[in-house]
Amino acid sequence: MRKTKATKKSGTIAYQLNPRHDLKGEASEKNPLMGVSVVASTPVTTKEMAERISHACTLHKADVVAVLNALGHEMSEALLDGRTVQIDEIGSFSLKLGLKEPKYLEDRVTSNDVVVKGVAFRACKELKEELRGAEIVSGGHAVRTLLTRTIVEHRLATFFADHPYIYRSQMEQLCECSKHLALKYLNELVDEGYLHALGRKNSRFYAPMPGCFGR
Repeated sequence: MRKTKATKKSGTIAYQLNPRHDLKGEASEKNPLMGVSVVASTPVTTKEMAERISHACTLHKADVVAVLNALGHEMSEALLDGRTVQIDEIGSFSLKLGLKEPKYLEDRVTSNDVVVKGVAFRACKELKEELRGAEIVSGGHAVRTLLTRTIVEHRLATFFADHPYIYRSQMEQLCECSKHLALKYLNELVDEGYLHALGRKNSRFYAPMPGCFGR
């Protein structure tokens, strides 16, 4: 395979400003804690990535797709063995573990209490330096209005008066927020014992716990 030196370029990243909607935070509608995030765009698919890579070397696109698919499988196998996956010029991947329910130091913890929370990614130095060369521009998005804890609870209480449970998409509409923020609200309320998460991951819904939100 002929190796080629990829031409590095400075990309353009669009950003948007957002209040930090921490239900436990000190932010208020008058003085929100500001955060900044990348304006979401269409993800790069395996097919697109394979086409780009095939143009930079002598491999056929189908071969690159096969390699990328195999990489995902091999990474999964290594992570399941408790190993960290280190990929040059990209970074490292490792499992994030957590407890199903909050525990105290005096509590007994067994393997049944521990679950996989996700995968942590840590970018390598080279990738970070390359990304720092990007041009940052405004995405033209208006700052979302910050919802206080009281407002969120009031809207949920009104919603649950007519509905037995709520989906994440309904939470987005109810709080006029993004998918990420809706999940953050819901997960915090689950952790605090106000809501109960039901259903499978791709069709999860949330019901109020007894004594919460007028139930």
